[in-house]
Amino acid sequence: MKRKILISDSFSREGIEILERQPGFEVVYTPGLSEDQLCEAIRDADALIIRSASRVTARVLAAAENLALVARAGVGTDNIDKKAATERGVIVMNAPSGNSVSTAELALAHIFALARHIPQANASMKAGIWEKKKYNGVQLAGKTIAIIGLGRIGSNLARRCRACDMRVIGSDPFLSDEQIAMIGVEPADLETIWKTADVISVHVPLTDKTRGLIAEREIGMMKPTTMLVNCARGGIMDEAAVAAAVSSGRLAGAAFDVFTEEPPKDSPFVPVENIVMTPHLGASTEEAQVEVAIETAQEIVDYFTNGMIRNSVNMPAMDAATLAVMQPWIRLCERMGCFMAGLASGGVTGVVLTYAGDLAEKQVWFLTQSVLKGLLDPVLSNEVNFVNAPVMARERGIQISERREAIANESGNVISLQITCAGGETHELRGTVSGNDIRCTSLDGFAFVLEPEGTILVVHNRDVPGVVGLLGTRLGNAGVNIASMRLGRRSKGSEVLTILSIDGGVPPAVVEEIRSEGPIVDARVIVLPQ
Repeated sequence: MKRKILISDSFSREGIEILERQPGFEVVYTPGLSEDQLCEAIRDADALIIRSASRVTARVLAAAENLALVARAGVGTDNIDKKAATERGVIVMNAPSGNSVSTAELALAHIFALARHIPQANASMKAGIWEKKKYNGVQLAGKTIAIIGLGRIGSNLARRCRACDMRVIGSDPFLSDEQIAMIGVEPADLETIWKTADVISVHVPLTDKTRGLIAEREIGMMKPTTMLVNCARGGIMDEAAVAAAVSSGRLAGAAFDVFTEEPPKDSPFVPVENIVMTPHLGASTEEAQVEVAIETAQEIVDYFTNGMIRNSVNMPAMDAATLAVMQPWIRLCERMGCFMAGLASGGVTGVVLTYAGDLAEKQVWFLTQSVLKGLLDPVLSNEVNFVNAPVMARERGIQISERREAIANESGNVISLQITCAGGETHELRGTVSGNDIRCTSLDGFAFVLEPEGTILVVHNRDVPGVVGLLGTRLGNAGVNIASMRLGRRSKGSEVLTILSIDGGVPPAVVEEIRSEGPIVDARVIVLPQ
């Protein structure tokens, strides 16, 4: 049987040749398709390979009759509707390794460009002007660079900066201080970074926790000689705040390869001389494109020849029949992990999973993988998938254990997830599946029933009158709509768990206002997939 492999974006010849050598593969290379054209071309395709140009929408996926997988030749999968793909049983893979060196080198190039005013001096020379004194720069040796996010790219950048005799400090929420030190970086908290770094380079995914990570407040703590670099994702830095700071001399300069809107329109960076811009070139080297093409092509071959799923971002490896039965449990486990990531204060150091009921008799490794992916995804995003989640968890010092209770309790099949945080804080979340519906049923001993999706505000409060009204007033004044509310308590007069499902988001300032109220013990916002 022929397998049609459709490639709808530019793709290196080395990857195409791997596919063409495979018996039974028909490779169709048609880059530059519109959505309508892609809907037509994908109809009989077994696999689709894309880069960043093609958008795999729900409409495109609905047009595919045979599609088994979508492979992204690169890291980011923002241009794929992963929810629609999962619902249709389509595997989404990425190639996370191939472009890490190229992106790290671009970040270093931006640092040099800022330190020595290379773009501005070049433009001045080409305009026939000799401005030697104007472009007096700074030496990098002896300066302190802070790297936020120490995955593949951040670690590569750290090695290169050490070779420039820079002091390298850094932060990563899923690495212990000992692990950070092992890669040659001095551990530092974010406040220390804001106050001491000469250069700050971000290498984290764009998540609800990292959006606006560097904004006006953080810039206000920085030295006026500080330079910012973003070769990760647009939105991690507040573009308007950075532009204003560099323009006023509050910061020395900034360099961006990624933008909130790409290509950027009416960017505040354009009139600011000391801001360097490049058009998302992180992976744009011949070597990186060859490496991701080879990695992607081999993923396709492995899947269709021996059923191996590598670097899947939306489901673990298993046969189709098992997947159909277990998919609600997989979804539940991923959501439970994500829920706990939002609840944890500080890095998670331990995970204990207890499988009760019939689940205790089954192979549950893929459920554990799903929990770990959900736990790591809010911070690592495109770097983590169902296949590598256990490895990445262990690399970050997270101890993982599984327990089984063969006798079902009164709720039937139940999964219990316990986490331990670096400061000793612990939490326990329980969940179950009814038909295809997933439910969380208790948190830290408080019973409730919650479908884990969307924005959730979790409030611990004293059991006194007026708390519900207080929360409604605070949220209402901020224009935040409450979709539903659930209450749980162990006994009258004890602490109460109040869980609110929210339409949209909750501004951080509103959360702080709620926390400051007398009856409130704690309040946290958790953002889950819809």
